[in-house]
Amino acid sequence: MTGTIKTYLNEKNYGFIKGDDSKDYFFHKSSINEHDLNKICEGALVTFDQKATPKGYNAVKISINSSSNIKYTIPNNIYTSKENKIKGWDVVDVADWIVHGSSRNSPDEAKQDMINGVNLLGANTVLNMQYYKTTGSEPGTGKGTHYYTIHNFRGQPANIGKKNLTAHLSYSDLVGINNTARKLKNELIRKTSEAKNKRLIFWVILLTIIGLSWIIKKDIAMFVSIGLIVLGFFLSHATDYDSWLEELK
Repeated sequence: MTGTIKTYLNEKNYGFIKGDDSKDYFFHKSSINEHDLNKICEGALVTFDQKATPKGYNAVKISINSSSNIKYTIPNNIYTSKENKIKGWDVVDVADWIVHGSSRNSPDEAKQDMINGVNLLGANTVLNMQYYKTTGSEPGTGKGTHYYTIHNFRGQPANIGKKNLTAHLSYSDLVGINNTARKLKNELIRKTSEAKNKRLIFWVILLTIIGLSWIIKKDIAMFVSIGLIVLGFFLSHATDYDSWLEELK
């Protein structure tokens, strides 16, 4: 008998075959030819022997005939997991990178920040996700320093998929996160370096103006200095663009 794998639950190791006689045949992974185990996917063409049981029809001695390249379907949204797998999905590619997300407002916002970073890498999943807290500080409204909690998430970007011969994505479409991450990291490092150089130039110019003000008009130099320094702190922040993307050592 010939047929097509209609459904297959990877975590349960069983599924159903739609036979050419239009009947549904239950099958277990153990009934498939061992040389074809890596070809199991929905839509695959098979040949098998029929076996009637009190609970229905079974397929045994199954061989997968299709020689087509395996295709994959992927989730519509980015999945997250505290483990190194997603139930019901095959992990096709896992990056050797960690993506961080943070927010002083809420854990949900921090998690979304992490997901946004994963999305930039073209990944559809976060594995080994962890939540942690850090502490930030800033000048208080009065005397002293104000301390506040920063919510953080971190995780490994990955691509997951389900094998399906009727899908459109191939294996090569789901691998290569490491290359994407390396290119993006290099670009972000360059951007951070440029921002720091601009800040340095800004302060050199600012201090030069302050120095000239003391030479030209000492009576107003104090006010000019304080005003320009305050302005400088507001305008010369060098943004750290790349720290959210960390390579595993």
